[in-house]
Amino acid sequence: MGLDELRERRKQLKRNSDITLGNMQALADESNRVAEVAHNSRQLLDDLDLEFESQTGLKGNDVKFLFAAVALQVTRIVILNELTKTENAGSTNRNETKLHEFQEKLLGKFNSGEAVKENPYYASMEHIITKMGVPYDATATLTEKSLSALTKKDREWDFDVSEMLPKEKLSLFKGANHRFATLGHDPILGLLFGTGNIMTNTITCVKTPVSVGGMGIPVLTTNHVVFTSDYKDPRIATYGSTLVMFQHVFERTKDQPSAFVASLIKQIIHIGTDLYTPCGIQIPGANLILSNAQVEKLTSYISTGDIIKVGASARLAELINLLISTLHTLMYDSSMVISRNLYSVKTRKIIMYSNAIATGSNVLWVGGNMLAGNERAIKQLDIGGLIVTIKRLMNDTEYIRQIKEEFIFGDFNKMIQGKKLNLKEPIWD
Repeated sequence: MGLDELRERRKQLKRNSDITLGNMQALADESNRVAEVAHNSRQLLDDLDLEFESQTGLKGNDVKFLFAAVALQVTRIVILNELTKTENAGSTNRNETKLHEFQEKLLGKFNSGEAVKENPYYASMEHIITKMGVPYDATATLTEKSLSALTKKDREWDFDVSEMLPKEKLSLFKGANHRFATLGHDPILGLLFGTGNIMTNTITCVKTPVSVGGMGIPVLTTNHVVFTSDYKDPRIATYGSTLVMFQHVFERTKDQPSAFVASLIKQIIHIGTDLYTPCGIQIPGANLILSNAQVEKLTSYISTGDIIKVGASARLAELINLLISTLHTLMYDSSMVISRNLYSVKTRKIIMYSNAIATGSNVLWVGGNMLAGNERAIKQLDIGGLIVTIKRLMNDTEYIRQIKEEFIFGDFNKMIQGKKLNLKEPIWD
C-alpha cells in the first residue's frame, strides 16, 4: 500500500469518525429533548389544553350565532306553548274558531247544491259541509218530549222518526265522558269510525272491555243520532249496527267519494279543535284496553295533544339546530388559522350552549311558577326541547372530547417524536 493510499484511508476514517460522532451527538441531543418533554409533560399538556380552549372558544360571529340560536329556541317554546294552551271548547276558543273558519272555507268547495235528504245511515252533504258539529258529540238521549219538539219542525222525513226512540234506557257514558267512550274521538281509530259516523249520523261507543280468558275484549255499539231541522240539538237514538254503518259508508263512497273526503276532513279538523281543551283527546287505542273512567284519568296526565306537542317541539328544536349549524359551517374559510375540525367544535358549542340556555330558562320558569302555587305551569314544560338538549349534551360533549384528545395528544406526540433525525451513514470501501 502506497503513502497516498494510506493518507486517503486516514482521511476517510476521520470523515467516518466525524459522521459517527455527529450521529452520536444528534442522538444525545434528541434524547435530552425527549427527556425535557417528558419532564415538562404536565405543563405542556396544560398549555395544549389552554390552546385548544382558546382556539375553540366562541368569539365575534360565534357569539352572534349563539344569541340568534338562543332567541330562536326561546321563541319556539313561547309560540308552541301559546298555540297549545288549554282553552275551553266553544266560540271563545281561538284555535277552534280558526279551524272552523278553515273548515267552512275548505268544505264549501264540496257544495254541489244537491237536494237535502237524510235517512238512517245517511247524512246529507249540506249537513256534512255546513255544520261544525259532529254526531258523536251528542250527549242527550232522544225522548218522547224531544221527539215531539223534533216532529213539530217544518221538515219532511223519509222515515218514521218515532221508530228512532230507544226501546231501552241507554247507558253509553256520563256527560263529558263521551270523549273517552266514543271511537270518533280516538285520534287514529277516529279516522275510520268518526268519518263513518259523520257520513251516517251515528255514534259508535266502546263499553268497558269484557274480560274473556284474562283478555279485555272491547264491546262496540253504534246508535243513530237525530237532529232538528236545522241540524241542531243532536239526540242519541236507538241502537243501530256498526257493520251496517260501514256497509253504507262503503257503498256511498263508491257512488259519492266527495262525501267521504268531506267527512274525513271534518273529522280531522274536529279532533284538532278538541286537542287542547280541558278534557283533551286520549292516546290512540286507549279505550279499547281500559275502561272509560281509566281512559279519562290517563288523559288528564298524558293526552294526544301532549304527544303532538312534544314531537313538534323536538322536531322544531332539531330544525333550528340544523339551520344554525349549517349557517355557521358555511362561514368557515380555509384562510382561517383554525382547522376545520376545531371550527366544528365551535359549531357544536353554539348548538349545545343555546339548547342548554333555552331549556334551562324554561325549566326555571316552570319551576318558579309551580313553587308559587301554579301547578298547571307544568304543561308549559318544554319536554321535546329537553329531550333534544340532553341528546345534544351527550353527543356533542363526546364529539368535543374526541377532537380535544386528537388535538392535545396529537400535538404532544409530535413533540415527543420531534423532527426526523437525518443520521449519516459512514462510507466504507
